[in-house]
Amino acid sequence: MTTKYQIIKIGSDNPFYKEVLDTLYNHIVELGLAKESIVEIDVNNFKTEYKGNAPTFCLYFGNDSGSFKNLDLLEILIKDANLILPIVSDITKFKLQIPEELANVNGFELATSNDIEKLVSCILEGLSLLRLSRRLFISYKRDESSTVAIQLFEQLEKNGFDVFLDTHSIRPGEPFQEELWHRMADTDIVVLLNTPGFLNSNWTTQELAKANSMSIGILQVIWPSHKLERDAELSIPIQLSISDFGNNIFKDPTSYLNPETISKIISQVESLRARSLASRQDNIITEFIASSKRVGKKVDLQSEKLITIKRSDGKELVIIPNIGVPQAFTYNQSEELVARIKSKNVAAAYLLFDDRNIREKWIKHLDWLDNYLPVKSIKIVKVEEWLRTI
Repeated sequence: MTTKYQIIKIGSDNPFYKEVLDTLYNHIVELGLAKESIVEIDVNNFKTEYKGNAPTFCLYFGNDSGSFKNLDLLEILIKDANLILPIVSDITKFKLQIPEELANVNGFELATSNDIEKLVSCILEGLSLLRLSRRLFISYKRDESSTVAIQLFEQLEKNGFDVFLDTHSIRPGEPFQEELWHRMADTDIVVLLNTPGFLNSNWTTQELAKANSMSIGILQVIWPSHKLERDAELSIPIQLSISDFGNNIFKDPTSYLNPETISKIISQVESLRARSLASRQDNIITEFIASSKRVGKKVDLQSEKLITIKRSDGKELVIIPNIGVPQAFTYNQSEELVARIKSKNVAAAYLLFDDRNIREKWIKHLDWLDNYLPVKSIKIVKVEEWLRTI
């Protein structure tokens, strides 16, 4: 049975809610899921539609009046241990705009349309439709855009991203190039600061090639009077103008972006992230299915983007495509996912991942985890070998 994901809206009316839903459905389609997998619930259909055991994300919209609505429904949702996100128009007024029942929950400020993509990402992460880790890689040429790179590093970290910036993210003693490719293999998106001399550097050229080979989405931030880099396959361009820079200066490595421009870039990062992860997931699924055909094994792709295959004894195996480097939490989350949407007839679950460019010390760690956890892992490069054994 197809999993139904519940989106619940309670509290006050909000002018951005329709746009939030439209953006959510756009990303649902990009992730390869049916729109019908989402059930919208509000005060009007709560009693007939709400199911306490279904994956749920609740948005509670606050107000300035202190007259809080739907507290009876809020009590039910809290009792059922659902994810509830308090939403305010001004985070400095959080205690005034949100009921006491949600006082200890970290709130979300929905002040402008630039905040919508970030909110939708929170919803998708809460429903386990996007991975919880939010990793980003900044590719830039130091002598042309170092100040902007640091600006983005700081602001993206404030927005919940684990940002890789070579000058800040590689600890002393670590092998530089090995760690660089490892972090790119585990990133959701690359922010490429496309300055006039970007491709004159061997490092930046290699970074662009690696991102393309791994189908990682690239947000190109293009300097004034410069052009889009056409070598990027999955790419969104942001063409900067002189007015996007402080004091209208952009030809200096110390040039910096205005706060409004930084905000727009972060919104685009959130938008591209779902598309990038979906593309990488599709690639690993396609590679697995092609390998299955070569060895004469029949597989089924489920609507939840899981792959099922039967062993020689007739029992079913579930294959979960994983983006980036599997973590211990990924194993646990995968086990919960299988338990929730599949019958107990499942014999075993496996995390499918691409080990290319992942550091050897991590591969050894994953092999160690396989000895102790119920969910095992499969390297995509060894899929055919594994398929012949089941």
